[in-house]
Amino acid sequence: MSNANYNLEEQLRQDRKLDNARRRKRRLRRFFPLLLLLLLLFAAVLFLFLSGNHAPSQETITTEAPVLGSSVATLSFVGDISLDEAIMENFRAGAGYDFTPLFQRIVPRLAMADLTLGNLEGNVIGTYEAADHCYPPALLQALYAAGFDILQTSNSYTIQNGITGLTATKQAIQAAGMDALGTWISQEDRSENGVLIREVNGIRIAFLSFTKGMNNLRLPTGSEYCVNLLYSDYDTNYSKIASSAIAEVVEEARMQRPDVIIAMVHWGSEYDKQVADSQEEIAELLFDNGVNLIIGSHSHYVGPMELKDKKISSYGGNLVAYSLGDFVSVSDSSSARNGCVLSVTIQKDGDDIRITDLTYVPTYSAAPSESLEISTYEVLDTLNAISFYKQGYYDRVSDKLYEQLVSALDKMKEQTGMPDNIAEK
Repeated sequence: MSNANYNLEEQLRQDRKLDNARRRKRRLRRFFPLLLLLLLLFAAVLFLFLSGNHAPSQETITTEAPVLGSSVATLSFVGDISLDEAIMENFRAGAGYDFTPLFQRIVPRLAMADLTLGNLEGNVIGTYEAADHCYPPALLQALYAAGFDILQTSNSYTIQNGITGLTATKQAIQAAGMDALGTWISQEDRSENGVLIREVNGIRIAFLSFTKGMNNLRLPTGSEYCVNLLYSDYDTNYSKIASSAIAEVVEEARMQRPDVIIAMVHWGSEYDKQVADSQEEIAELLFDNGVNLIIGSHSHYVGPMELKDKKISSYGGNLVAYSLGDFVSVSDSSSARNGCVLSVTIQKDGDDIRITDLTYVPTYSAAPSESLEISTYEVLDTLNAISFYKQGYYDRVSDKLYEQLVSALDKMKEQTGMPDNIAEK
């Protein structure tokens, strides 16, 4: 397409449409099942008509089209969400904060999913001190507006500000319209809500969460119900896998009779691209007990992804993504600023459940940089940024940032062991 077609007026109209994508996502959820059925009926009639008049296409298809009567759910996952003092000050607005611009460019990508999940590294409590990972409620409001539905709270900062911080954070997330995954404020809360169940377009999904530890802090006596831990020596060496406890948590999920079990795990070592032996052991343990998808975080780098089997059975799993990197990064390392949105489409036809599409889209957590000509903090959709640059988009990235994004895209394929579209026929 020529640059002439990308006039400023048209782009501004498109931007306004993208700003409303989040609202459309929420509105369409209510009517999606009926809309999907009507579209499928239309597609079936159109196919019958065209098949009698045209030869079959030879184009290679990397996704499977839903069949009539199918249920389809699309889930998107991102990695760590962290703030520092500079980011918070950048988005100060009067007496409060407005983090909406931080996510504006990634909203269209997140709006494509029925559910969007990320790992919140911090607490929302009292005074806002980034040094203690204490964030204002405005961050949660911006995440909700950007399309997030579930935030993982079992991670290094679960009890950074004590049980009080854990409790306040979960309540703030719920008040913002989202679910907190992986922490509980009381034994009663744990007994009643030990497994997060969400039904998406007729597909029943159980969400679990685990963390390797909490910055070497130990849970207060009597508060063991607060979080699921991967190691029994979680405050020292991280060498003794809590196998029995992990199996019990997964069994609790299986008792809910879900179609799919997804475990979000905070594991591995920071700034280490290697997968530890214990991570592989934990992944096998989770799979053997009935988990289907494992989504990892903590290393701040995008890690390997392994697709074992597209078909989801009631006992056994098929996908592990060891780390999705940072979604909002506070690192000085340029490598740690490259994360990804992992999108998984699940289709259910009766008792047959399978992954029909599996893709990742690289992201870049931009920070002010004179050399890269970046003036603010924002999460970029790397593929869109590259495309806009090539097309002469009016708000394109700089030459140096473009080169960095292209290089990061190539490296990410090596890190994940997968091309950018990892769906299989």
